[in-house]
Amino acid sequence: MIAVFLAVALAQIASAAYVVSPGSLYPPSEDPFVPSEVAFWELPLWVILLEVCIVPLELLWATKTCLSLGCRRVGRENVLESAARAEIYTMIRAAPGIHLRALSERAAISMSTLRYHLAVLQEHHKITSLDEDGYLRFYENSGTYTAAQQRVLKHLRNTTTREILIGILEHPGASRQEVADTVGISGPAVTWHMKKLTEDRIIRQERDGRAVRYRISEDAAVDLASGIREAEDRRILSHT
Repeated sequence: MIAVFLAVALAQIASAAYVVSPGSLYPPSEDPFVPSEVAFWELPLWVILLEVCIVPLELLWATKTCLSLGCRRVGRENVLESAARAEIYTMIRAAPGIHLRALSERAAISMSTLRYHLAVLQEHHKITSLDEDGYLRFYENSGTYTAAQQRVLKHLRNTTTREILIGILEHPGASRQEVADTVGISGPAVTWHMKKLTEDRIIRQERDGRAVRYRISEDAAVDLASGIREAEDRRILSHT
């Protein structure tokens, strides 16, 4: 019944005729009205009182809304209450020296969201960062790692560099060709990695006639051995 009624109404509307007259036939007889700006204190008293009473209520409503949505001030005590932020912090602790893009891929969140959480963690001194070789790397900020240890961990995150360092630890004084044969890379590739390791004072070079031999720097030996053990422990735990 309702459908029939609607059909009839629509048919009448469609068949109705409209007459449009130009406005110029009835020009205004008075000057156009131009509104003027009125200051707040020039408004009627009841309007001013109403506005003054409404503003606190609006602020209270906004505060309650923010609290109900979980929006509250982030402090050192509650900085890890966010599930996403706690997950990022855990990843950094588990993989010291991890860089921005690897974090984004592991956490499966957008880069902008990741940058926000990292900024909050740094603001509250939960993590620290080290910008080297164009990569921004992150570490737990609890005095756990010195600057030298951070450099060692950075190189251990690279699979090829880690194999080179382990090879030199096992065979001190290895030549470029011996390292290349052990790791399975070219001589120029060994030279490139050694340049980076020498700049960070992890490797020292010795000239032996026409050959160059490599040894682990005494300052980096302890940190390197510790870093390799930690990396191996994390690998074992991840497979259990």
